Amino acid sequence: MKNQYYILALLLIVSACGDEPSANKEAEKEIVNATPVYVQEIENETFQHYLNVQGTVESDRTILVSPKTTATVTRIHVRTGDHIKQGQILATLDGDITASQIEEVENQLELAQTLYDKQKNLNEQGIGSEVEYLQAENRVTSLQNQLNTLNKQYNNYSIKATISGTVNRVMLKEGETVNMGSNVFQIANSEALKVTAEISEAYITSVDASDSVEISIPSIGVTYNSTLDVVSKVIDPSNRTFTVEIYIPDVKGMIRPNMIAKVRINDVTETDRIVIPINVVSQEAGADYVFVAQQKASGWTSEQRQVTMGKNYQDQVVIENGLKTGELIITTGYNELAPGKAISIEG
Repeated sequence: MKNQYYILALLLIVSACGDEPSANKEAEKEIVNATPVYVQEIENETFQHYLNVQGTVESDRTILVSPKTTATVTRIHVRTGDHIKQGQILATLDGDITASQIEEVENQLELAQTLYDKQKNLNEQGIGSEVEYLQAENRVTSLQNQLNTLNKQYNNYSIKATISGTVNRVMLKEGETVNMGSNVFQIANSEALKVTAEISEAYITSVDASDSVEISIPSIGVTYNSTLDVVSKVIDPSNRTFTVEIYIPDVKGMIRPNMIAKVRINDVTETDRIVIPINVVSQEAGADYVFVAQQKASGWTSEQRQVTMGKNYQDQVVIENGLKTGELIITTGYNELAPGKAISIEG
């Protein structure tokens, strides 16, 4: 009887030992079939959004110059882009008639002055008529006033710069007639420079004067960090944009009006946000999903999680709902996953 019990116990042990390799094989098979992935632990971050637009350097003191008389242009002394000083002659007009009048009056004045000097000498000697002396003196004074008036008129035939700066535009040609008061030159003062840029009206509520901005001028390799100085709240109906302005110093003395500038505006900054790479988000049936690594008793598996996306910039996106800090989001290998699939975490 004892031998029968012994044999039965031995058979049970052999049977148990026979099942153990089978279970181990199944576990090993599951590990072998696990998809290798890389993960990133979700943490609260600061999200920043930037607007990148093209701007133009302008002068805050830009004026138009007009001739003070109507005449024909005989010579233009400057070209667009020239640096000029206040009072410098920009163009000369045809003032030959006035020049001839000046020469004639100068000759008359020379003669009148000679007659006056003689009458003065005679008057000092008590010789001659007092009336003739006074007439000679009046003649000199009259011709001097006439000459002064003609000289002022002749100066009007020279169009001069009223400020120092850079010639932005030349709006006349040699040989053409220009009218008094017409705009013929545009001058910008390089001591008061600003960058202006046009922003789409879609950002009218997010852009304000407190936003930081980075300005770079590629042609001379200069970069500035500042804040917006002027933000227009008026929409241009022709292109649906509004204008921003940033004043800049001409540190190197190389910045000129009409240079191209790259403007990078930080219009949105949000703290304590869940931010993930936008490329890990996939769509299915109109919804957005990501894969999250979940640890179970049998090992790591993938979980498909529906998320709600917020603002994005370049390759980053804010997740409004669906993820929590501390979770492991799968960033590489997610294309080969399905919900509940075994995974091995590589990093």
